[in-house]
Amino acid sequence: MGHYDIGEWADFVRNLLSEARHSEMQQHLASGCEECSSVAAFLRDVAAMASTDQSYEQPSAELAAAARAIFPSAAAGEERTGTMDKWRILLAHLTFDSAAELYPAGARGDRPAARQLMYQAGGYCVDLRVDRERNSMRVILVGQVANENQPLLQMARLPVFVMAGKKIVSETASNEFGEFTLEFLPRANLRLCVQVTQEGVQLEVPLKRTLEEHEA
Repeated sequence: MGHYDIGEWADFVRNLLSEARHSEMQQHLASGCEECSSVAAFLRDVAAMASTDQSYEQPSAELAAAARAIFPSAAAGEERTGTMDKWRILLAHLTFDSAAELYPAGARGDRPAARQLMYQAGGYCVDLRVDRERNSMRVILVGQVANENQPLLQMARLPVFVMAGKKIVSETASNEFGEFTLEFLPRANLRLCVQVTQEGVQLEVPLKRTLEEHEA
């Protein structure tokens, strides 16, 4: 039994053949040729996907601009005028601080270099570790964000940044586990912001007290 080449089957599924040729190839499929049936089925799927892709409309310039405005600028320190209004702000509160732990009698009371903190904001928790570079004032902030109510909620590539007022002083994005690392110099009115883009939520963690007590 002879076979038709893939080019002919591509024309067959797109109805580009003459009626006689199309009928001839249809009879060939009906005869039970598994090889040609497999090729024809594959090309039908490809044609169906191509047809679906063509049905999508290109986004308007206004919609594309609004989508770009969701994410922080790649330039650290760029002003964020107007973009914060797009988010539902959840202010986090402290639920755990390793610096508040009691030490056993007779133990040295010096605090460790790194400090662990846990913050809660709605169903979200933000776990932080605050440290300092040796012989430097720079702060190293290592964290992880998760949702206790929706543990499977994707936390990858979330914009994470530290702000002083309306100015970004350090920014990054979370990895697939919701983890992130930021470095910055202490200054007044700092806060950590995590934008859970798919939920339209911005988590905010005030850092003033955290950094002051870490220096103590």
